[in-house]
Amino acid sequence: MDSLQQLPNIGAVLAERLRRAGVGDAGELRRLGSGRAFEKIRPELPEDACTHTLLALEGALRGMRWTAIPQTERDTLVNRVLG
Repeated sequence: MDSLQQLPNIGAVLAERLRRAGVGDAGELRRLGSGRAFEKIRPELPEDACTHTLLALEGALRGMRWTAIPQTERDTLVNRVLG
């Protein structure tokens, strides 16, 4: 079982939110993808944390800091998930 906190962008708080939502490890996060995992934790998030959290999950799946995701790809993801 891969620890969520071994992934970039995922600290103790986000890892705990994911676990409470049923995403117990990095393999499950990979299976769900960033959008579906985000939808599971979205009800717990403060309104101002939504975009950064979604991008953090996507970066974790890519193995990079979310700020390294090209801006056009960030925009596409945010528009698709947060509409």
